Amino acid sequence: KRYYAEIMMPFRAQIQKHLERLRSYRIAMIAPSHGPVHDRPDFIIDAYRDWVSDTPKNIAVVAYISMHGITRRMVSHLVEELARRGVTVKQFDLAASDIGKLAMALVDCATIVIGTPTVLTGVHPVVAYAAVLANALRPKAKFAAVIGSYGWGGRAIEQLTGLLSNLKLEVLSPVYCQGAPKDTDLQALASLAATIAQKHRENGFS
Repeated sequence: KRYYAEIMMPFRAQIQKHLERLRSYRIAMIAPSHGPVHDRPDFIIDAYRDWVSDTPKNIAVVAYISMHGITRRMVSHLVEELARRGVTVKQFDLAASDIGKLAMALVDCATIVIGTPTVLTGVHPVVAYAAVLANALRPKAKFAAVIGSYGWGGRAIEQLTGLLSNLKLEVLSPVYCQGAPKDTDLQALASLAATIAQKHRENGFS
């Protein structure tokens, strides 16, 4: 799955077509030009059919970085609210996460949430890198949201939206607070979680 996520995911449409060509074959073994030989071809082919399908799962990937703990507090609250509403969450602190595991999580997710503090009026560079990766891999996610904090202003939300231009995403209302999150910000995070859960239900993601 990691190989698919990091190398093959941008070519999902082409893989779908090739899988259709294989339906008429009785395959006993998969012997690629490099890599391991697979004597359980159905397992591999079924996995690929699932990964390249157009329907994501009831999963939200939350990728973030926090400089002073504020964005982390926002992420923790959002994750709790999502879990309470039945959404599976895969959370990645980008300061320490394996970027390949993030790519694997993107394979199935329906929603991508990016959390960032504002750095020099813009998005944190590590978060920008993760957004560029997601944009290049082109997962089948349907929704995206940005959460984070700022001191005196910035353009992090606009920058992140631009970095995801390859993805056909509905961008949900951001939650961006000045300084530490207040009660109204926490309520907005709960509302965002409710919106994500509702969107997943309406589209039949399970």
